[in-house]
Amino acid sequence: MEYSPRAVSDQENTEVDPSRGSFGTRFGFLMAAAGSAVGLGNIWKFPYITGEYGGGAFVLVYLACIVIVGLPLMYAELIIGRRGGSDVFGALRNLTAKSGSPAGAAVSSVAGIMAVLSGLFILSFYSVVAGWAVHFLGVSVGAIPAAPGGAGPTFTALFESFEWSATWHTVFMIITVVVVSGGINGGIEKICSRLMPGLIGILLLMLVYVGVTGGLGDSLEFLFAPNFHKLSMEAVVEALGHAFFTLSLGMGAMVTYGSYLKSDRGIVRDGVTIALIDTGVALLAGTVIFAVVFAGGKEAGAGPGLVFVTLPDLFDSMPGGTVIAIAFFVLLIFAALSSAISLLEVVVSFLVDRFGVSRKAAAAGLGVAIWGLGLLSANSSLTFGIPGALSGFLGEGDKAMLDILDNLTTRVMLPLGGVLIAVTAGWLITKEDREAGFEHLERGPGYAKAWTFLIRFVAPVLVLFVLLVKAEFISLG
Repeated sequence: MEYSPRAVSDQENTEVDPSRGSFGTRFGFLMAAAGSAVGLGNIWKFPYITGEYGGGAFVLVYLACIVIVGLPLMYAELIIGRRGGSDVFGALRNLTAKSGSPAGAAVSSVAGIMAVLSGLFILSFYSVVAGWAVHFLGVSVGAIPAAPGGAGPTFTALFESFEWSATWHTVFMIITVVVVSGGINGGIEKICSRLMPGLIGILLLMLVYVGVTGGLGDSLEFLFAPNFHKLSMEAVVEALGHAFFTLSLGMGAMVTYGSYLKSDRGIVRDGVTIALIDTGVALLAGTVIFAVVFAGGKEAGAGPGLVFVTLPDLFDSMPGGTVIAIAFFVLLIFAALSSAISLLEVVVSFLVDRFGVSRKAAAAGLGVAIWGLGLLSANSSLTFGIPGALSGFLGEGDKAMLDILDNLTTRVMLPLGGVLIAVTAGWLITKEDREAGFEHLERGPGYAKAWTFLIRFVAPVLVLFVLLVKAEFISLG
């Protein structure tokens, strides 16, 4: 289809196309964007990889990576969306067309399509994992019987049951579609403005609880007392990769949400705020989870089974553990839903903006397609052989669809998309667009120069390094 760049004049750069909708309040935007960043990665992945890589030293490197990679890319995505005034594909094309860069059209097209496909693929298996949290909530309240032997057998039975996984995947996708169908202001902003404060409130109450029941001191020491003897190159790469992935970068979510902003003013501050909320939630969740682990006499390096195997059994042994288990899985569902909403919005906005499909029809049609693909991930017994040439990308041997899509997106598509977006923001759009959000700051020119250096030379190199390591083109030893 022919492109008519919206954001090509000063007037268009200060107004939002009313037919697309927009965030009604800055708070609503912040909660939606922070909700996109805060997901299962904060509550599930961050604690277990921190435990595996030794705690405080890993956290310190992770925070440094947020500053030098996460924040520059966060701002790049927000400003591309805001100035481009369209879905991720259209926003990238609009700005590169405006700059007249010969390479812009090709780079922006690849980056845009990759972001849309990433959102679609990720949501298909993310919904399955989120459905497991729904199942464990049902077990916690007593509505679903636990398997004999505790959380381990319960999770194994769930994982091996296509019927249960498919059922909760279906429920979660229906909820996500309904929210996105409601539009930006009436759906996404309204729900996220409630989900995020609720999520933070639950975490704070759980922090008070572990402060009373024990383990908090050990948890704080583990997370915030660096032991650099435990820090390996592998841990540094993991910290760098997680800093990138936890902020929902490379998949177009921040570009899409940025396109619904009404002004450039405050966009740099908003990027910092979103990163602070995301990082704060991860650290808060880690503090609570490790306090529970240490109070129960368990080891920090419990691995991926921490949330669905280790913690439920520990909750059972704690005073008031049933209430805490319910609160924890509600927290997990809130985090998953806020991210799922943004993933679906990326692909919905693409259909709406590029092809004129109505929002409700796009959300319903894409929801069905993603649900159908997700059924393959819900069936753990269905495996696919990976050709040797692709084993570096997708893993060796027979793989379940969930693992294939997870590896494809996190090892390849997201980092490659992040590199292309960084290159676009740093080299292929106009200086006016690139530095738009800094002009409202007292030291805007200085900050703009520092950001330009990071987005041109530092962020793409480091993210490309993560891509090559994850795809096993570079060996760490």
